[in-house]
Amino acid sequence: MTAQALSKNEIKKRKKRSALLDSAYELFTTIGFDKTTVLQIALKAGVGKGTFYLYFDDKTDIRDELIGVKSSQLLTHALEALQAHPEVDQFTDQLVFITDYIITALSKDIALLKFISKSLSWGLFENSAEYVKKNDDVIDFQKFIMDAVEREGIRLKEPRLLIYTIIELTNSTCYNIILHGEPVTFSEYKPYLYKCIRLLADDAIEDRA
Repeated sequence: MTAQALSKNEIKKRKKRSALLDSAYELFTTIGFDKTTVLQIALKAGVGKGTFYLYFDDKTDIRDELIGVKSSQLLTHALEALQAHPEVDQFTDQLVFITDYIITALSKDIALLKFISKSLSWGLFENSAEYVKKNDDVIDFQKFIMDAVEREGIRLKEPRLLIYTIIELTNSTCYNIILHGEPVTFSEYKPYLYKCIRLLADDAIEDRA
């Protein structure tokens, strides 16, 4: 088999996999995870039920993959937006920019917020490279952060611990704020959250090269 044929075959596989993910996401966010069946996902994607099992073990497997993909895509869009603002060139400012982009996007997409609300977590940061391998449209978030630290010549005391804390803090606090306005409104909370992030980041910076 030629390299070209292999390439075409791989493209077909990726298209089928992408179609299954898109179908599952639409069904999960409309009729719900419990009411969705593997057959429904396959039919909506235009493939047979057997084809589904070539890519995923069951609907829980595809849901977990979707959480990773959707979260990674959200982070990717945030990083792309950041790259369009070269004036935001300080590490702490970049962290705040990314956080602001993410929670603003989630506030405008409630279906996505509910779907990934408890899963935009450390596991995403740790496994971002795996999602990059499977999906062309996501960025390796872990690599981006580490590159930013190196580029600015920063030495962090505990870089993984800093990112973990920021991700978990943002994830755990924003759900009720966005959906219910509790304990304060979204606009009231953002300055407080960003102040906390700046304090965490400044404390984590050991020195600059």
